Parts: sequence; C-alpha cells; structure tokens
Amino acid sequence: MVAGKSERLWTRESLRRLFTEVGLGPGDSVMVNSALSGFGYLINGPHDSVDSLLDTVGPTGTLILPTHTGQLTDPADWKNPPVPVAWVDTIRNEMAPFDARRTPPRNRGALPDYALRHADVKRSGHPLNSVAAIGAKAGWYTSEHPLHAPEGEGSPCHKLYLEDGYALLLGCGLENCTALHLAEYLADCPYLVETTVRVLVSNDDGIKQFVKLDRYPSSSDNFGILREPLSRIGALRTINLDDYPINLIRLKPAIDHVVEALIT
Repeated sequence: MVAGKSERLWTRESLRRLFTEVGLGPGDSVMVNSALSGFGYLINGPHDSVDSLLDTVGPTGTLILPTHTGQLTDPADWKNPPVPVAWVDTIRNEMAPFDARRTPPRNRGALPDYALRHADVKRSGHPLNSVAAIGAKAGWYTSEHPLHAPEGEGSPCHKLYLEDGYALLLGCGLENCTALHLAEYLADCPYLVETTVRVLVSNDDGIKQFVKLDRYPSSSDNFGILREPLSRIGALRTINLDDYPINLIRLKPAIDHVVEALIT
C-alpha cells in the first residue's frame, strides 16, 4: 500500500524508480507539466525531480518543460486579474520584452523555475509559450519556435511528436497537457484563428509592439475527455499515488488519434 501524501518521502533514487515504473527510459524525450503540491517530501526540493528525470532518460534523453510567460500579453486583455484601465498605457510602455535568461515563467509551477537554474538548460525564444530543455537534444528542441504556431508545426511540441516522445503529467490531468495542443494545429481547427491574443515582441532595433497571433488555442479544458480513448489505444498510462495522479502520454499515437477524431 502506498503511503499517504504526508508520509511520502522521495529521494533522487526513489523518484527515478517511480519514473521508470510509469514508463520512461534511457534516450526518451519528455515534456513535463507539473503540480508538485501533494506529491510528498522532496529532500532537495524540485531539484530532485529535475535530477531524477534526467537520471531516468539518461545522457541521450532530453527533458522539456513549458516556461510560458502570460504576463507578456497585452494588459488591456488581462482578466485574471484585470488591471485598471488607467494603468494600461503605463504597463505597455514599461513592459520588458521576453528575455530567455531573465523572464520568469508564470503559472507553470515550481519545476520549470528550478529547471531554468540548471547549468545546461536552454530556452526557446517564443515570447509567450517558450520551453526550457536539458539534455542531448536541448539545442534542437529550443532552436526554433514559430511565433504564430507555438504548439504547431516546427514547434518544440511538434519535434517531440516526431521523436516519438512523451508528455508526463505530475499531479495534473490531461487538461494541463501542453503538447496535446499540437493536434489542434495539425487538424487546422478553425477556432484557432478566432484568437485575440496579442503578445509583446521586440525587433532588432529594440522597437516594441504587441502582435496578434494568427492562430492560438483558447482552452484545454476539454482534454479530459481523451482519457478513455487514449487509455484504450495504449497511449496513456496512469499511476495514482492516493489522490496524486501521474499520467504518461506517448505523444505520437495520442496526437494521431486526436487529429483523426478532429477531422472526421
């Protein structure tokens, strides 16, 4: 019987065994979405999770984490929370453009923040949906990130799909899976163009402007309905530590299945 969450003590080695049990192994590329609250006691904090994931995939594998920066969208559009209308122009004028070395992730949990402190980390240059990567192919995953298709063709998520990689969800459900948005782009879902998202960019001369993205998904709230079909085709494996779920998605069959469902 698994201990309750208040009794779970994790070492780097016990974490490696857990990640191996769920299905990761040497040479794998994996994108991790996480909510570590409720996971248990990590002796060295999120550092242990990063190190144990790297131990699991080994020197030929790659760890990828979303480091999204929603604070770089147009403040006129902020809803949670909104800012006073009188502040909008000042915020726009003073807002610093995305800097891969300095701009902190927002609402991505503790793990991406700790990963960005790793000596060998690389980060993609997307001003809204950047990712951090550590490992053998970190440079490749982060070298290009299309502005108007942040989870579309040519994106880190698309590269993960081409590599037959994985999405690992720690303490969160499929509705938190960044990589599943790739299916919406590959299926060219018409609602992608309905986006109103505008993000701050800066050109080579340092001139700032807010650019409306051509295509952007509005929500992932409905991804939870994919649990049964993805489990049925063997693309999803789940381990529950009491009330703490760990989900591993094999991305290629999962995306292929969702794309087929979206276009039929």
